[in-house]
Amino acid sequence: MALDLVRTAAPPRPLPRRPGRTLPAWSASAILCGPAVILYAGFMVLPAILGAYYSLTQWNGWTSTARFIGLENFRELAGDDRFWTAVRFTLFETVLVVAFFTFASLLLAVLLDKVRRLKGLIRGLFFYPFVLSILVSALLFQYLANYREGAVNVLLRWIGLGAWAQDWMGDPDLVPYFIFGLVAWSGLGFFTTLYLANLQTVPAELYEAAEIDGAGPLRVFTRIQFPMLLATITTNSVLALITGINLFGQIVVTTQGAPGYRTVTIGYYIYQLGILNNRQGYASAVSVATFLALVAVACVQVALLRPRTVSL
Repeated sequence: MALDLVRTAAPPRPLPRRPGRTLPAWSASAILCGPAVILYAGFMVLPAILGAYYSLTQWNGWTSTARFIGLENFRELAGDDRFWTAVRFTLFETVLVVAFFTFASLLLAVLLDKVRRLKGLIRGLFFYPFVLSILVSALLFQYLANYREGAVNVLLRWIGLGAWAQDWMGDPDLVPYFIFGLVAWSGLGFFTTLYLANLQTVPAELYEAAEIDGAGPLRVFTRIQFPMLLATITTNSVLALITGINLFGQIVVTTQGAPGYRTVTIGYYIYQLGILNNRQGYASAVSVATFLALVAVACVQVALLRPRTVSL
């Protein structure tokens, strides 16, 4: 009887829809992404467009109008000795940074991947310098390099090697390597973590097959790990290139371009022109030229290091 009642019961009536418009499908994406897009456009895209415009003008950054002078800033840039000095130092640091972050962090990641005990602690110790701000890292290295009270020279004198004590930040031949050491120490953990994350995606079956075949660590690295890491090698090399070209905070805190004009990077030169010398138009021209050169080098770099397809 109850079953018959269930069978003959009328189906529930659907609730009536409230009158009104139905939002289009893209509205949710617009609501969620809109604020981020607006902020990015306001703080990144618009300044870039304005910078390209001001590179064609003579402007001090304070007046409301800028005088259009065409490509005159770029003609001056071609013969600017200080600019080319900054380019040479920046390229020197960039080569060291790219080589170190691309290959040294790769080897470190392979070694850390083999660690089984205290794995998280050891990896965290290498990543910790990256968490520190540029200001803290630069001040720490500045203290270490102090000629009289710096930890490096104090240690050398304590172990009887006082003759090796140097003015690490005042010697024109040593200060470029001091800057490189600061950048390498603070960024090593980040680039190593990228490699480590990619190493976790290597199938365990490949390691097992290599072990059965009697492959040693070097053969495992060259035949399995390195091909699987080609995509990350490309990513790390491009990120390292950007890191080297954009050296600025480390210079501001430690050397301010000293000794002489030895450690002026392109970023610090732009800061000198635009902020200290009130030449915003010329500084914008330097920025545009640097950006175009960076894009060209990055495209060539990606084309040369484009990862091959790995067949599993």
